Amino acid sequence: MMRKNKFSIILAMACLSLGYTGCKVPELVSRTENKSTPSAYNNNTDSTNATSIKWRDLFSDPYLASLIDTALKNNQELNIVLQEIEMSRNDIRIRKGEYLPL
Repeated sequence: MMRKNKFSIILAMACLSLGYTGCKVPELVSRTENKSTPSAYNNNTDSTNATSIKWRDLFSDPYLASLIDTALKNNQELNIVLQEIEMSRNDIRIRKGEYLPL
């Protein structure tokens, strides 16, 4: 019985010591952020207008270009939007035609 009681005391002390060391909060290390940004990317000083670059100039691989062409050609949502734009243009032409003299 004495041995079991001694074992439980040692086990309780080990759990308490592990709990005590586990509850310590490590010292906080203060770090400063690097907020500097480069003035140019890829030797290009104007990065505000990325639409001036055509995608064919950006990707030089012919296999990739053909895959992109196929994806654009078979894109159902893109084709639907293009048809809606064309319908809107026709509607504008009809409304403008109502104001024109015969």
